[in-house]
Parts: sequence; C-alpha cells; structure tokens
Amino acid sequence: MKVFVLCIDDNQPHGGIRKLYHHVDLLNQHGIGAEIVHEKKGFRCTWFENRTPVSYAHDNRSTLPGEQNVLVVPEIYGPHISQFGPAIPKVIFNQNCYYTFMQYSMDKNDLNTPYLSRDVVGAITVSKDSMEYLKAVFPALNVHRLHYGIDESLFHYSDRKRRKIAFMPRKNEHDLLQVINILKFRGLLADWDLVPIENKNEKQVAELLQEAMLFLSFGHPEGFGLPPAEAMACGAVVVGYHGMGGREFFLPEFSYPITNGDIIIFARTVEHVIQLQASNPDEIRNKGRKASEFILKTYTRSREESDILSFWKSISELLGTRTLSQSKRV
Repeated sequence: MKVFVLCIDDNQPHGGIRKLYHHVDLLNQHGIGAEIVHEKKGFRCTWFENRTPVSYAHDNRSTLPGEQNVLVVPEIYGPHISQFGPAIPKVIFNQNCYYTFMQYSMDKNDLNTPYLSRDVVGAITVSKDSMEYLKAVFPALNVHRLHYGIDESLFHYSDRKRRKIAFMPRKNEHDLLQVINILKFRGLLADWDLVPIENKNEKQVAELLQEAMLFLSFGHPEGFGLPPAEAMACGAVVVGYHGMGGREFFLPEFSYPITNGDIIIFARTVEHVIQLQASNPDEIRNKGRKASEFILKTYTRSREESDILSFWKSISELLGTRTLSQSKRV
C-alpha cells in the first residue's frame, strides 16, 4: 500500500498543512510508503523544517491507480473530493468539521457527497467535537479520531516570560481589532507589547510563545485549535474562543474560554488577567505551568503516532478484505 496525501500549494504557516507533512513522515518511518502531493511542480512548504517526500499531481496520474494505493484528501475540497483519482480508494482527512460542507449547494434534493461514496474507505478527524459532528451526519462513516501531538522539543514551558500578548492576526481580525482597541482606550496596554504571529517559521513561533505571558485566541470555528494549544504548551495563559474543537483543552483551571463574539466579556477578561498579573504574578505563572503540563501530557507525539498507525492498520486490513472479496466475485 502506498499513501498519497493531497495538499494545497500554500507556503503560509498553517498548522493543518504541517500536520499533513508530519502524517506522511510517520507513515514512512514505519514502512508505509507515503508522499505529499502538490499541484505546482517543484513546490514544497519551507516555513517549517522537513524532508518529507513530495510528488506532483501531474506526475502521479499514471501511478495512482491500484486497489492498494490510497489517496488522502483534505476536507476543504468539499463535494469535489470524489473527482480526484476516480475509483481509487480514498481517505478524507477532516481537520475542521465546520468546513465539511464548503462549496455544497442548498438544494434539498442534491445528496451527492464523497462521505457516502464507495471510494471513500475512511475518514480521519482531530477532536472529540469533530468526531461527534461527522458521526451525527454520516453514522455509517468509518471515521477515526487522532490526537494531535505537540512537538515538545519546540513548544515547551519557559520561565522567561515577558509582558507580551501574542495573537494570530488572520483569525477573526474584526473581533481582534475590537478587543485590542478596547484595551488600548482603557489604558491597559502601556506596559505590554502586542506581538502578532505572522511571517515567522515554526521555531520563531515557539520562541515567541515561550516569552508571551498571554495569548489571545480568536479562532472560530476550529476543528481543534493548534495555536492556542501550542501557546498553552509554552506556558502562556490563553484567553479567547475555543472554536468548538478546542473545548476539550480550554479548561477553566488554566485558561479563560470566551463565548464566540462576546467582545466586551473578552476585553474585560483580558483586563482581569492583566490586573491579576500585576497583583499576583505567581498565580498567572502557575496557570501557565498547569496549562503546559496538561497539553504536553495529553497531546503527545507518541499518542499521535499510535493513533495514525492504528488507523492505517485498519485501512490496510479493509483493503485486503475488499480485494479478496472482489477477486472471489470474479
């Protein structure tokens, strides 16, 4: 069996793309041939270190066919997933269940979906929330949940905290703009640095998060929410949206979950944390330490590896059964 993982040609930092590359790396480490498939000849992601095997869609058109080859397609391709490699076994890698129906119509009689296609032999998703979503819509779908693993060599607790507030400017920018300006006009940011996470490689992001005392999360909706999870791993106190997928780790013992769109409560909560840091810095530091311990204990690389290998073992067995049953019919 060889696994081809389709990936968009985008060299901007996206945790989901990095996870596709990592998925391929793990399969190859365990003797399952796998490649990332890009469209543009010569393209590969360079914002994080990798030596991941990459091939290109045009070159693969003659090698994809075969019952023992599997094409992995991200959920963002919506109803068009079945058009890639017709009749080739496919796995949908759904990293954000809230993107499942992108590009679908509202015609009640249009029931075409790759999730019910015979070519789709399984789906992978990345949170309890996404698992429940997909099972509610497609109860017969062969769906497995994998736990993202946080790279502890990069994202780990640090005591070298500064009065820095980190955030992802591309996540719900309108909400971010409101919260920052409310804090600014209330005179709360004079002693704090605002640090947008953009145009940085993976190592630089980790170093930034290790210095940040606070991380503002504006991601919604999210299949999981890697940025706040990585911020917590670095010991930053996270305030903001869990995006649904992050409910499983946005725990009140060490973070401050905010209802999506509740701008005033968001700003008041950040104000509370800023004041708490001034009056009781040890409490903020302890929250950051607890967050880091929880994330790094729950979302380990070994757990992610085990989940991935378990899934592909089941797919290999399924394809073996399907091939055998088809040969008997012949």
